[in-house]
Amino acid sequence: MNFTYTEDQLAIKDVADKIFRDMAADDKVKECFSEDKPFHKALWKTLGESGLIAATLPAEIGGSEMGMTELSLVIEAQGTSVAPIPFVETVVECAMPIAKFATAELQQRVLPSVNAGDAVLSAVRPYEGLRDVKPLTAVVDGDNWVLNGVSGLVSYAPLASGFLVIAHNESNKGGSWVGYCDASISGLTQVAQNSTTSEAVAQLTFENVIVAVKDVIAVDEKANELIEWQVQRAFAAIASQQIGVLKDGLRRAAEYTTERKQFGRPLSKFQAVAQQAADAYMAIEALRGVCWRALDDLDSGRDAALSARVAKFWVCEAGHIAGHIFLHIHGGIGQDLDYPLHRYFTWAKRNENYLGAATKQSVALGDIIKEAPEKVAI
Repeated sequence: MNFTYTEDQLAIKDVADKIFRDMAADDKVKECFSEDKPFHKALWKTLGESGLIAATLPAEIGGSEMGMTELSLVIEAQGTSVAPIPFVETVVECAMPIAKFATAELQQRVLPSVNAGDAVLSAVRPYEGLRDVKPLTAVVDGDNWVLNGVSGLVSYAPLASGFLVIAHNESNKGGSWVGYCDASISGLTQVAQNSTTSEAVAQLTFENVIVAVKDVIAVDEKANELIEWQVQRAFAAIASQQIGVLKDGLRRAAEYTTERKQFGRPLSKFQAVAQQAADAYMAIEALRGVCWRALDDLDSGRDAALSARVAKFWVCEAGHIAGHIFLHIHGGIGQDLDYPLHRYFTWAKRNENYLGAATKQSVALGDIIKEAPEKVAI
């Protein structure tokens, strides 16, 4: 593994850092979160115009054909600012799988507006939770497919123009189905939900939604391949975002404890405070190490099933350790909603739970290792 960035990668990092620094300062992010549906539209448009949204997409649809490592630098910069934009949801979970697995017609119909920063996509998965609701299912009906069921906490759903939908294939028990649905498709309804980060999320209900065959992306074995491909990249992307969130949360804690005095000296001079900050720093660097491994596996074409889930496990571990530490170090002001730190804590917890928390990742890792113990030695 190469631990240094290339000149091109550093250039991308510089551009991303500057955009987020200039457009997503604390006051602007606070203003965005005061809206009914928080979304930094101007920032999203700028990222599109700069080519960063399309960085990993094929050239024929306006992309730059870069790797996940380059994209991770943009996503980390977003985490540093906790700006309300659906970069992981739109780019990694939707646009990239569409570019990889969908027909050229669907790509050309959906992706140009996304690349330009004019549209938002979001990923929809079958409901998993305590409520007794029907999870998303797809059944073949002549040349079309029919979707029924529920999906909850769909990020940025109220702002999305379309959805990459994953469902159970009722026509083949145990199979999977992946397709694309416009947000305005007949039979699809939304109910707004609350999220810990105040992001715009919704519960989606599909009632006899007819999906034309041209919008079906993958079924059964091919669908399972797409889902695993998507999940591996989503885990690496979330890890990159979490690094940015935790890094900046700890930076703010360092600044606060340097300025805040107790008993006549800065809080940073107290050994207990310094030890906690060191623990948070080590957790963040552990996350960075496993994230780099997952990115390297993905960009080198190796199987990242193990490394991506290790990265997601450390998203949870580092998020819990560092998040609680930088919140605790701030004392009462860390709980103040007028102060920016609370967003870093809630974002860390959101990343921790998104697509499965530590226990779920541990079980998945155990299954992989049980099936192929040799993967651990790679």
